[in-house]
Amino acid sequence: MSARHKLNQACVNGALLLAGLVGACAESWTVFLTLLVILVGLSIHAGDIRTSSTRRPEKQRRRRDN
Repeated sequence: MSARHKLNQACVNGALLLAGLVGACAESWTVFLTLLVILVGLSIHAGDIRTSSTRRPEKQRRRRDN
């Protein structure tokens, strides 16, 4: 499992935990699901959850003139 997958999993687990706590306090599945969708959506928008790999452009090697 790559580092990106581990970070995404940790972020989703945090969202599940927070949404679960708030949903349990409110005793509502609707609150849980709504908050979960909002938290995951905001994490994707902020870039905390990366849905695709982004390759960095390769640096051009400098030619040495002898």
